[in-house]
Amino acid sequence: MQLRRSHRVVPVPAIAVCTTTRRHRCHLVSTTSRHRDVHARRRIRPTRLGMITVKRLEKAMLHHATVLVGVPLLIATFPSVSAVAAAADELSPLMLVLDSSGSMTARDAGGSGTRLDAAKRAVSSMVDTLPATASVGLTIYGAGTGSSRAEKSAGCRDIQVVRAVSVVDKPALKNAVTTAKARGYTPIGNALRVAASQLPKEGQRSIVLVSDGEDTCAPPEPCEVAKELSKQGVDLHVHTIGFRVDPAARAQLTCIAQQTGGTYHDAADADSLIGVLGRVTERALRKYEPVGKPIIGTADPGTAPEVEPGQYRDTLNAVEERYYVADLQAGDTAYFAATAILPRGNPRGLEVLDIKVTGPGGAECRSAREIETRARDGSALTTLVTWDGLAPGGAAITGCTDPGRYAFRITRLHNPGNNGTDRVPVELLLQVEAPVTGDKGADAQTAIVDFSRPPTGPARAVRAGSSFNAATALAGPGRYTETIYNGELLFYRVKLDWGQGLAYRVTYGGTPNGLTANVRTNLYNPFRATVNSYTTAYTGTTAALPPGKAIGTPRVMYQNRTSNDQNIQRAGASGWYYIVIKLGVGVSIGVGNSGAPRGVPVTLDLAIAGSRVAGPEGTTTPSPSESPTPEPTDSPAATASESPAPAPEAGIPAASDSTSPWLWVTGGAAVLLAAAIVTGAVIVRRRPPGL
Repeated sequence: MQLRRSHRVVPVPAIAVCTTTRRHRCHLVSTTSRHRDVHARRRIRPTRLGMITVKRLEKAMLHHATVLVGVPLLIATFPSVSAVAAAADELSPLMLVLDSSGSMTARDAGGSGTRLDAAKRAVSSMVDTLPATASVGLTIYGAGTGSSRAEKSAGCRDIQVVRAVSVVDKPALKNAVTTAKARGYTPIGNALRVAASQLPKEGQRSIVLVSDGEDTCAPPEPCEVAKELSKQGVDLHVHTIGFRVDPAARAQLTCIAQQTGGTYHDAADADSLIGVLGRVTERALRKYEPVGKPIIGTADPGTAPEVEPGQYRDTLNAVEERYYVADLQAGDTAYFAATAILPRGNPRGLEVLDIKVTGPGGAECRSAREIETRARDGSALTTLVTWDGLAPGGAAITGCTDPGRYAFRITRLHNPGNNGTDRVPVELLLQVEAPVTGDKGADAQTAIVDFSRPPTGPARAVRAGSSFNAATALAGPGRYTETIYNGELLFYRVKLDWGQGLAYRVTYGGTPNGLTANVRTNLYNPFRATVNSYTTAYTGTTAALPPGKAIGTPRVMYQNRTSNDQNIQRAGASGWYYIVIKLGVGVSIGVGNSGAPRGVPVTLDLAIAGSRVAGPEGTTTPSPSESPTPEPTDSPAATASESPAPAPEAGIPAASDSTSPWLWVTGGAAVLLAAAIVTGAVIVRRRPPGL
């Protein structure tokens, strides 16, 4: 197979009932994050959902009543492709604000020093763990004046930026903290303004505030300042840590976090402050950094920029349309993916990302749509459209089968005036595949990989990436552990060669009195087509996703594209498969140890089955960028030229393939997701007749 650029289309069912990992899966909208709405003219007739406006769908969700029927769906699978280069800076800038007021001279509970001594140890410990490329600054208030009434005017202006936000200089940062003296007032409101002024004006950025009390200089009221900062953009978050605070201070710090989409944490003593500050800082640094060649789409396909196969980045507001064009040759199959990077605190709970393909004469060839129903949690909303009308056996739609210039339109489909001014980054990925003319390899598989025995043994700590481009490569089968925070997405990737398949399960650990939040895991194939997903509500008790059979693929074969089973079809490409794990923003924020946001431990059990086999004749690997994603130093992944994954060691999850002494475990009946604490509209996925 000569891959001039990417892959080919296969028919699969459209949107589902309440959620499972199998073919006729289902979703409760109030806990499920997304569904697909994809149709081709003539071949598939759109049903009612295609005529429902976003506004009406939002109303239906709010009333928890309407049952929506999804349109039939076409999704593509892809041959292998090298990942694009990661962004040079995948960490968001952060300003640490430290309380050095007179109250920090109080003794630390159970410790040998003052509260400021405890804070210094916590900051020093945090600095030691910072990535070398992190951009971090330090602001201290209360260190330069006393706390007498005569000094109040000066004390409320006593805010020092001791380290500007820049690539971290660990010795200098630690020294700046060490020399601080606890003396003066607590001007939290003004300190937040100063800290925000030191950060970039756009992009994800964070303030982490550590205080042992409430503001003593208002006005301005800190919560009002937080509201003011929130208007600077939803990408600015303030995370607050209350160090032995009273109820009034806790309420004030919680309000600051709530207004900016941040988190509040309590720290009762020096040890807990060390742990909390380290975790909150790590979380604040992590962001989705868009990657690709800058491009600006136009509102008119006649003036749209031309795209070659590769990855690009643009921006998109909630109401505009953007067009891009590509020249396709006879026999080509084109794959165009868009990922909209929605921030935590997005102004709408419901987001749509729609792509339409039109032919050289303007005929509509195909459209694809993804709907995110938990957009305020933040999301990497990804839609893929595939056009095979020029390929042998492809869709025969008038005006869409001739070589020439094809246009790809993206839009978020919101009505003008409905919070339509916000603009988000969008990654665009185009790949084109020439037809296979030789042997297509082994027949399509008939079984999905699952665990052949229950996983046991210790888990290996790993730090996830924050995007498709920076996803952490997992070294092979095993157990991996990570801490996830409300509003985060964790990205991992696993290399599957022809003949290999995977199975995985995610377990969220228990956090007593934790927040209720949506949790989800998605598995994507090498070109960001969703292979499978599972979602439910997390209430603070241990939860496995999925609770029954693991999410899995068959062994990857090109001929899988001919299967009638969508889980088989989507594993028709060798290369990187992406595992994404989500913990949504909590539905309520309490105080103290009763509902305050906190990190949740997650365990990822991974099994890999099968040995490498020959793929389609003439297979080459298209590259959407000039350089591949750098390999993480702590978890190298096998390359296509290396031997298959090693046999699992004792205690490591095992998977089976057709040559293994372990039997294959095949897909079973769908498992109904029951989330007693959440109700909502039901969106139904059906397999279209004749496909």
